[in-house]
Amino acid sequence: MNISLYLDRQTFVHQFDGRTKVLGLLLVFVLALIFSDPWYLLGLMAGLLWLGNYAQVLSNVRRLWILLALLFVYSVLLWPWFIEGHTPLVMIGDHLITVEGVQHGVSMGLRLNVMLSSGLFLLSIMTIEEFATALQQLGVPRAMGFTFSLAFRWVPTLLGAVGTVVQAQQSRGLDLKSKSFLQKIRAYPPLVVPLIGHTLRQTNLLAMALESKGFSPNQPFRSLSRRALTTRDYWAWIGFGLILLACLWIRGKGYGTIS
Repeated sequence: MNISLYLDRQTFVHQFDGRTKVLGLLLVFVLALIFSDPWYLLGLMAGLLWLGNYAQVLSNVRRLWILLALLFVYSVLLWPWFIEGHTPLVMIGDHLITVEGVQHGVSMGLRLNVMLSSGLFLLSIMTIEEFATALQQLGVPRAMGFTFSLAFRWVPTLLGAVGTVVQAQQSRGLDLKSKSFLQKIRAYPPLVVPLIGHTLRQTNLLAMALESKGFSPNQPFRSLSRRALTTRDYWAWIGFGLILLACLWIRGKGYGTIS
């Protein structure tokens, strides 16, 4: 089962050129890496959700709410064991959990959620073909552009595989509707094993299909839907640059990081 994530909406965001959309994604990634303070990352996540609501594409984010929750919970639980701090919180066995470690776990969980949500947001406002064309127009090498576009193409395929695995397990008696939120989180990890097996099989089939057709990523690529940059796109690029400079200035002043 293959699910397309692109949602054709007549919004201001959808009308941008593909290059502007890709640069916007890169800006979100850079901002998520610049800041480590959970409050700054939470503000970035809130802004991203507001933009997704304006573009009417939050339905795709809701499809992966359980994955977003698992990434956040696992980050909060695991990172405090590897990060040392100077403010003790609780002693578990011989290991001291610090406030800084918990803060780092929260910030890493929010950072992963921001990156994943922004990727889903991009797939919701542009097609894979538009994405591949935008990468070529931005000067990305053909082989690298094909790799990125192929990776993005696998996202809806994986969503379809998740739905298939869940339905198969529900037909065998798996109950997810009557469980609480924490019980649902504990019930989903065992579904990862068949999902990984399905993904490996599909990847092998794709590789054999490309090889049988003599595909080479270095072949010249010609797009049938080239769009020119408009004044709206140039203003968006200027806005991206100003936001990046402002965030770098804030970070340079010592704000937006865990002390």
